[in-house]
This record gives sequence, structure tokens and C-alpha cells, in this order.
Amino acid sequence: MFGADRRRVLRSLAHDYVATTLVQWFVLGAGLFLFHLVAAVGGVGGFAYYQIARGVVSTFQPLFTVGMSQGLQRYLPRTHTGTERLARGAFAVQAAVATVFVLAGLALAPWADRFLGLPGGASSVAATLVLLTGTCLCTVTIAALRGTHQIVHANVVAGAGLGLVPLAAIQITGGIESFLILQGAGAAVVAVAGMVTVRRRPAPHPGKPEPDLKTLLGYGVKRLPADMALPALFTYPTLVVAAALPGGGEAGYVGFVTSATTLICSLFGTLSPVLLPRLSRMFHRSGQDGHTLRTLTSLPVLAGALAAIAAVTIALAAPYLIRGFLGPEFDAAVGVLHVGIFAAVPLAMFYAARPVLDALPEPPRLNRLLLGCLGLQVVLTHAAMLVLAPPYAALVAMAAAATLLGIWSVALVERALAE
Repeated sequence: MFGADRRRVLRSLAHDYVATTLVQWFVLGAGLFLFHLVAAVGGVGGFAYYQIARGVVSTFQPLFTVGMSQGLQRYLPRTHTGTERLARGAFAVQAAVATVFVLAGLALAPWADRFLGLPGGASSVAATLVLLTGTCLCTVTIAALRGTHQIVHANVVAGAGLGLVPLAAIQITGGIESFLILQGAGAAVVAVAGMVTVRRRPAPHPGKPEPDLKTLLGYGVKRLPADMALPALFTYPTLVVAAALPGGGEAGYVGFVTSATTLICSLFGTLSPVLLPRLSRMFHRSGQDGHTLRTLTSLPVLAGALAAIAAVTIALAAPYLIRGFLGPEFDAAVGVLHVGIFAAVPLAMFYAARPVLDALPEPPRLNRLLLGCLGLQVVLTHAAMLVLAPPYAALVAMAAAATLLGIWSVALVERALAE
């Protein structure tokens, strides 16, 4: 009976992982195709503008969502009567936080556009904030649907809001700024429609205290520094190059490299939405399956090996990839792609380790690790700029910080599961 139950769980897990990964790859594929479309519409300058806007969204999204994305996936599986109330309360908090930050961003727009190197002044800042708000609302809805194990609904919202909407928006707009606004507004509409479909699932132990919005927000606030530091590892290279070389195309080249790194990591990043709700239930019970624990320990190593194969393949194909996909005027991106793509290997190890760390009854505080790696990246970036061009300095520093992050996270998983 135990073996049959294990096979049933593994089949369900494999099905959800494959479906989620396919949707994630569709979203990333749509994003990569957008690079081609944006390069055609906006040229080198418009491409850099788009990459800077994407960097702002990735950097500030955790602050906007207040850590609720992972929190919903961790705590909704433990609810039994207040599932819809908790999910929609989180969505309302997200909308309120977004409103506050958008107003603050508009007030600071004259300073922010110069700091970020945005070309259109206050209107560029406003367009970026609309994109940020829509993306955050969509992310919270997806997390709520995954937390209630409505995987099909979550994948539909992700595919539509983060994949189809951008592709449609770029086709009906004539400039990058209007494209960002329409993309953000469309994602928000999809998010509202998806939140309406959130439904309760029975909890495994209905007698235990049920998590509420205060529990969810407390968890999110505690992990907020880590949630901000992780995307900053990816976006800092683009933003620092944009500040060091304002108006140039180099920020776009670096943004393309970090996007390619994200593409590789996405194969393992989808482990978290699939595994976290299940692991949260598993660690919530007493007694663990030794075979499962051994599998979880080996996941980061396997992720690193697969990421290395993907990185080598992209590096070898870089000249053909850049010229055929972006155009011959982007040839300068080939060198930076060779330097930065191998950061995907340790980052993949971290993404494969994180679901376990997030699901433990007392999750290890990753704040110091991620903030320490980000601090190391910042210091190394500016030190390397003394001898290297800014794009190469930024990507070498990212690779060094990522290596420390990957090795340390694997050690944390092994220590936690051995206890």
C-alpha cells in the first residue's frame, strides 16, 4: 500500500512539474521572442530601455509582494475553512501596497529616471510602475492557485498574464512605453480573473490552528530581505552598467545575458511551486520517508550538472544565437554572454535547494546568506571595474556571488535533512 501511495504521489508530482515547466518555458520563450520584437521596434536604445524596465520589475517585485508569493504556497495548504479569505486578503494587501509605492515612485520620478538611465523622464517611470504593479498582482494570484493545488488554473493565469499578454501588447503598440503600460494593465486584468477562481482544499490536519493573514504577512516580512536580494543578483549587473554607461547599449547586452541565465534556472525554479506546497504538508506531519529525504539531498547536484550542459551549449552557439535572434548590430553581446552564462550552474543548485529550505517547520534564515552574496557582488563589481569594462566586471562579480550562494545552500539542505 505504501509503495502504491508513493507511486501515485510521484506520478502526480511529475505531471504537475512537467506542466508547470512547460508553461514557464512558454513564458520565458515569449519573453525571449519579445527581445527580438523590441529590438526591431526600438533598436539598441529601445532594447536597453526595455531591459532596464525589466530589471526594475525584478528588483522591486519582492518588495511590492511583501514575500506573499512563497508565503501563500507555504500556508494555504494548511488552511481548511479560510482558504479563500486568506488568498483574497493577500491580494487586497498587494493592491494596497502597490498603490502606495506607485504614488511614491511618481513623486520621485524626476530623480528616478536619471538614476536608472530611462530615456523618457517621468512617463518612463510611470510606464515601468504600471508593468511592475500588473506583474506583482499576477504573481500573487498564481501563488494562491498553486497553494490550493489548482495547478491548471495557476498555469493558465501564468501563461496568459505573463506570456500571451506581452506578445499581444507589443503587436498593437507603436513604442516601448505604451507597450509596458498595456502589458502591465493586461496582467492585472488576468490576475483579478484568476483570483476569483481560488477554491478551498481540505487540510490534512483540520484540528490544528489555521494560518491567517497576520501569519502570512509575518512570514513574508521576515523573508523580505532574502526575496529582494535574490533578484538583485540578476538585475544589479544591468542597472550598474546602465548607470556607468548611460545611453549606451551595453545595459541591454548584460540584460540579455542575465535573461539567458534565468532561462536555464527556470528549469529548476519551477521545482519550488510544485514541491513547496507538498513539502510544507510533509514537514507539517511527524515522521519522514528516508527515500524522499535522500532524493531531496541529491536534487541540487543534479540541477548543477544539467545547468552546466545547458550553459556550455548556449556559450558555443552564442555567435549564431545573437546574430540570428537580435541582429548583427548586437554582436558585442557575444563576449559578455560567454562570461556571464556560467553563473547559471550554481544558481540552478540554489533553486533546487530552496523548496526544501522554505518548507521546513523552522526554515533557515536565508537573509544573511543572500544579502552577504549580494554585498559581495556589489564590492567585486566596483573592484573589477578598475581593470575590466563595466559589462564584464558586473558579470564576473555575479558569477562569483552565485558560486558562494550555490555551495552554501547545498550545505544547508544536507544539514537540515540530516537532523
